[in-house]
Amino acid sequence: MFTLLKKRQDRAAIKAALTHPPERKEASGEPTVASNASPSDPFANKSWDEVQRILDTDLGFVRTLAGFEEKNAFRKELINKYKEHAEHLLATRANLEGVDLLWWYFLWHVDCGLLTLIHDEFRSAISRGLSTPLKWSSNAQAAYCDVIFKYSHKAHENNAPFNAEYLFNAITDIHHGNIAINAPLKVKIFRLAGDLLDESGSKKEDALALFEAVMQMDPNKGGRKTRVKELKQELGHE
Repeated sequence: MFTLLKKRQDRAAIKAALTHPPERKEASGEPTVASNASPSDPFANKSWDEVQRILDTDLGFVRTLAGFEEKNAFRKELINKYKEHAEHLLATRANLEGVDLLWWYFLWHVDCGLLTLIHDEFRSAISRGLSTPLKWSSNAQAAYCDVIFKYSHKAHENNAPFNAEYLFNAITDIHHGNIAINAPLKVKIFRLAGDLLDESGSKKEDALALFEAVMQMDPNKGGRKTRVKELKQELGHE
């Protein structure tokens, strides 16, 4: 009972902070976040500290919400709230390292099933140094690839349409050294891409190459040992 009451009190306090943020006196000449931002940008002329404080409050409120639908409804509000400022940051900053607001902006889209709306900007931001927040256990490149794998895998399992180019382009980036990820994630991505090519019926050579790479990385749990042997026989490699 105490825990439930405490959670309600926390939610009320956070909501109050969102509605009536405390006034903050700016020091004379203090740099602001977006001096050239659109007048309709709610964060125009706010300091970095103030924007970060508002973002932290919003993220804290999301964590107090219980259900997936409730969380995503608020995330969609946040997308609209931060949209203009996120676009301003993307247009005016060359190096995006440490710009947590952008990371969360993209992630809110992913959580709400809106990856296709921001994918290209998201991938470009990774190339421009966008990083995950400090407390994250993975870096931005690995987190991005995990997003792409989960998006593709879920659609494939449900026989739902999806943009497979995201997956294949990620593999190209990995192959060219533009993205570096851990071996277990690479195995999952390569295996799924191999399955897609194998199922297409027209790119079995490419599927075989991916399956062989999978089995080299994980000989015991790669899961495609039998299929490698079958494909080699089909393609006359044995």
